[in-house]
Amino acid sequence: MTPRPSKFGWAVIMVCCLALWSCKSSTPVTQVMGTFTGKEKVLVMPFQNMAWLHGADVNVRSPLTGKVFMTGPVGEGSDRLLTELLVDALGQQTEFKTVSSREAYAVLDALKAAGDNRRSPLRMLAQTGRQLKADLVAQGYLYRYKDRVGRNYSAESAASVAFDVYLIDCAGQKIVWSGYFDETQQALSDDLRYIGTFFRRQGRWITAEQMARTAIDDMFKEFRQP
Repeated sequence: MTPRPSKFGWAVIMVCCLALWSCKSSTPVTQVMGTFTGKEKVLVMPFQNMAWLHGADVNVRSPLTGKVFMTGPVGEGSDRLLTELLVDALGQQTEFKTVSSREAYAVLDALKAAGDNRRSPLRMLAQTGRQLKADLVAQGYLYRYKDRVGRNYSAESAASVAFDVYLIDCAGQKIVWSGYFDETQQALSDDLRYIGTFFRRQGRWITAEQMARTAIDDMFKEFRQP
């Protein structure tokens, strides 16, 4: 007769199951790195297409933190879509007031013409925000945006998205908040650690837009008002 696990044995099994469930997810990672009220005026800069700048299938460091991402295909207009999603998230889920970025590139060009292009990207963005009367600058970088090939329940190729977003304090010229997301959807049979995500998505293969939209919404859920 096979012996039954003791109470301690059952506890160990439960802990292992919980660890397996939680160690792999599709949620973004965020970090508060400074102080802010959540009601500042924010200049939202367009997402930068890092795959266009550096090529696909290479390791690229984030210009602001040095975090490494693998680039990949980026569909046309994906950088504009993520910028729109970011603006929507800030407008609907936070008390930030967005500042138009219409003049942002003109300001950047003027700073470069004055010789300020030797400064770090962080300082350049902070100075641009200050000139446009913003308290914070939101800057995102897009590394990969590969759409699903196939249908909801029978994909030939999975969606894959990677990007990061930063909030920069214009006066202090420092990052006060960051968030990143990096996922290629996996089949449950390939990695059981995705079981939580599998059930949350109802066993479907989602599109890159669905993946990006959910990720940005999740990034800013900590700012949601009760």
